[in-house]
Amino acid sequence: MKRFIPLLFLVIFSLQVNAQSKSTLIYGDALIKDRRMEKIGTALTVAGGITLFTGNILYWKTYNHNGNNKPDKNMATNAGYIMIAGVGMMAVGIPLWAIGKSRERHIRIEAELVRFKGLVSANGLGLKIRF
Repeated sequence: MKRFIPLLFLVIFSLQVNAQSKSTLIYGDALIKDRRMEKIGTALTVAGGITLFTGNILYWKTYNHNGNNKPDKNMATNAGYIMIAGVGMMAVGIPLWAIGKSRERHIRIEAELVRFKGLVSANGLGLKIRF
């Protein structure tokens, strides 16, 4: 029984060390998540810009058509709603885009630091050569 107690402690300590190490898989999953956030933000920003531009053109056409008739208020209201939807999409897309890009950059820097820390030996700085 006394022999199993030190063995149990060694197993527990080795599991704690492995659980606390920063794996590149964790960075890879976070990097994929942040790239997805950046892509969604870019798509929302572009779609919102196109929607805003389309609503602006429709609004302009409502008031600047060739006839002497009064402009259609329903069409002007719809064009206004389209512009508001475009602004809303851009308001959501721009922060997603910026936050995703910033987090991606920070994760890349942190992953490089972890890889650099792996080069350190017990006596000082180690050298690693790849071919």
